Amino acid sequence: MEVKFGTGLDNIRFGLDQAALKSLLGEPDKIDRDKNNLPLLQYNKLKSTFWMDEGDKLHWIQCSNPELLIQGVNVIGLATDEVISKLHQIGEATYEFEDYGSMESYSFPELELEVQAEYGVVTTICFGHFWKNDEPVYTNA
Repeated sequence: MEVKFGTGLDNIRFGLDQAALKSLLGEPDKIDRDKNNLPLLQYNKLKSTFWMDEGDKLHWIQCSNPELLIQGVNVIGLATDEVISKLHQIGEATYEFEDYGSMESYSFPELELEVQAEYGVVTTICFGHFWKNDEPVYTNA
């Protein structure tokens, strides 16, 4: 499972609608709703949730799968400092930090990426499509 910045996850592309996503992955184990009542499709086997936007397009992926790769490196379970250092080297990306007690969040706006960690270990990677002039950029959808 390889993160493709701004594009998606393996052959799952941002901009796909629910029907196309379900044809690739099958029926989700659970469909939840975000604060705007938009669908979140949860796939337990993948340890991933796929967030749909108001146009029914995939725009955000949350993944805790230990097989997740960023530039060929498994990041889930690694020390936070190691992952942050690697991401900082990608185009000199900078991050914004938020502390929630035992959970910490490192957001890389240029990459549309968030790293979530607990107790100094990366637990979840969240990522989305890129933007241009406040409009979503969906490549290869």
